[in-house]
Amino acid sequence: MRCQRCQKEASVHLTEQIQGQRRELHLCQACARKAGLSLPESPPNLALDAVVQSLIVAHVGELVGELAESTCPDCGIKFMEFRAAARLGCPQDYRVFSAGLLPLLQRYHGATRHVGKVARRHEGAGQQLRLRTQLRAAIAREDYEEAARLRDRLRLKDSQA
Repeated sequence: MRCQRCQKEASVHLTEQIQGQRRELHLCQACARKAGLSLPESPPNLALDAVVQSLIVAHVGELVGELAESTCPDCGIKFMEFRAAARLGCPQDYRVFSAGLLPLLQRYHGATRHVGKVARRHEGAGQQLRLRTQLRAAIAREDYEEAARLRDRLRLKDSQA
């Protein structure tokens, strides 16, 4: 954009709306000062790392430390994987990720304690979940013998249930 007064490069851009009419003004720094606008002496610090950090804090909070790296010992999900998928891996995750979950639960549900229906529990659900997690990991490693063994154990558990 060019300055509307002297045709130099414009660095000050103003937009105002008066009675439904939109008016734009583009000025260079010298013309802006002559027009009586107060300008900062130096431009604001817009370092990329500072901008990215502020976005992370705005959307994730102060989770860049221990919580972001924490992993559930039962299902193996990391907290940041939960944040990306918005799905927990097992009941143990509520305890492991409590520091990050409690503020989310408070914001979404208005409470941090469950009041309502209780799911029926069946024996071996935790072990079955671990087997499924191990099966996915074996497939990802391309360890097909281990994957077949885990698949067979899962089928055996399903037939017994």
